[in-house]
Amino acid sequence: MRDINVIKRHELPSVFIINMPSDIKRREAIDKQLSQTGLGYEFVAGVDMRGVAIEDVPNYDRIRRLRNFGRDLQLAELGCSLSHRKVFKKMMDEGIKYAVVLEDDVVINPEFEDVLAALMQCCEDWDLVRFLGSEKIYRRGCRKITRLTDNYWLARLPTAPGGAHGYLISLKAARRYYDLMEANWIPYDTLQGRGWETGVRALTTYPAPLYPDVAQGTTIGDKRFDKTVTVTGLTKMLFPITRAWYKITDSMGKKFDYWVNWLTDKRIG
Repeated sequence: MRDINVIKRHELPSVFIINMPSDIKRREAIDKQLSQTGLGYEFVAGVDMRGVAIEDVPNYDRIRRLRNFGRDLQLAELGCSLSHRKVFKKMMDEGIKYAVVLEDDVVINPEFEDVLAALMQCCEDWDLVRFLGSEKIYRRGCRKITRLTDNYWLARLPTAPGGAHGYLISLKAARRYYDLMEANWIPYDTLQGRGWETGVRALTTYPAPLYPDVAQGTTIGDKRFDKTVTVTGLTKMLFPITRAWYKITDSMGKKFDYWVNWLTDKRIG
């Protein structure tokens, strides 16, 4: 591994920050942080779904969503997913091989640039590296794969937590997610954790070099935590079965994704 100090700026990935044009304070806060690094970055306008009827939302598989969850995705969740998909389209159109995607409410650790440099020159056997900022995520354990810096490791979690506030993604993974998000039925951060379904090799860092700023609050809102079943008719009658099947396959998928990669992960270290 080369010394991360000799990594040139043009060798580091492009950085895209998703920001609603009306969220000026968020834009200014993250701009101030990134301007103190050697990273090049660009703002991408988030997709605003306010005022859109759920029936008119593009790229939404409502039938599959209601069958498995008994309620619609929130419009803000769909807007968030479509915002990330917008970045993937940009990567595809411009042939960007690697990119860091950030939501505008993150706090960046001073070692972030060094971690990126190390990721770009370690073995390339990853499609996605998630920067999951909550320490409690790691309490269930994580498999350390290879050392990145004195303080950071490339790792795999035995669970599939949510959170798409910051990640490093390859063009291969961007293309895959773009296709899958032609028909959204789960939030994008949930999709990131479904490696058994997507085929995307998703890893994480331990610890995380950035984390969401809880003081700023979320633009999605807390309604996404409301699990009230709203379906009716036959869908409601079948919901106990379809929901149970989803939970079983989801649990099995997470275990499969973790253990099937055991030997491959061991080869990385």
